[in-house]
Amino acid sequence: MTEVTKRDISCILDAHTHRPEHAHMAITNCLVDEVRLSEGGMFHSAGIHPWRLEKGETDGLWNRVETLCRAGEVVAVGETGLDKLTDVPMPEQLAVFRKHVELSERCGLPLIVHCVKAMSELLAVKKELCPRQPWIWHGFRGKPAQARQLLNHGFYLSFGEHYQEGAMLEVPDERLLLETDDSVVGIEELLRRAAKVRGVEQQQLSQVVGKNIRKLFFKG
Repeated sequence: MTEVTKRDISCILDAHTHRPEHAHMAITNCLVDEVRLSEGGMFHSAGIHPWRLEKGETDGLWNRVETLCRAGEVVAVGETGLDKLTDVPMPEQLAVFRKHVELSERCGLPLIVHCVKAMSELLAVKKELCPRQPWIWHGFRGKPAQARQLLNHGFYLSFGEHYQEGAMLEVPDERLLLETDDSVVGIEELLRRAAKVRGVEQQQLSQVVGKNIRKLFFKG
């Protein structure tokens, strides 16, 4: 890792955002525009959200996602996943999700996972494909028991503005991430709130989250 890269990633504390105002401290999810990591010091992930499958015509989107990942223009695959609140049949969702998992493995990139009411299907895919790259469950809002189950399956858990405090307390430092996602609340405020929940100083938690982000997205 070069000194320039070290300087560029030092302020990245937000594992996932869709809001441009947070981009200077975040991994920003992109889908359409072909971006370069060097532009403005921003870092991106790319994938097809299961909601996008409702619109059909995903071949062009997939080609762009694959191009970005293979060219090293993004630091993660996703967000992608499974969602039973969409009308897209589960077999179709599973097929697209498996493509993302395989791309993550080929490119050596972590996978950012969206999952709603489809945890058993998600874990079945993980067991089937035995991925070597880390999976990050973004926007985790589940109960402590679900957090423990996912941790036992090797997941990293990323918490946004809303979550169950008991679940956050289940997560060891080395598996914890924070994110702004679609929220207007900034990452510094989320760090302050999470530090209070975990009973630590905000600076200490900031160091923990920053270390995890460097490990996952920058191999640091």
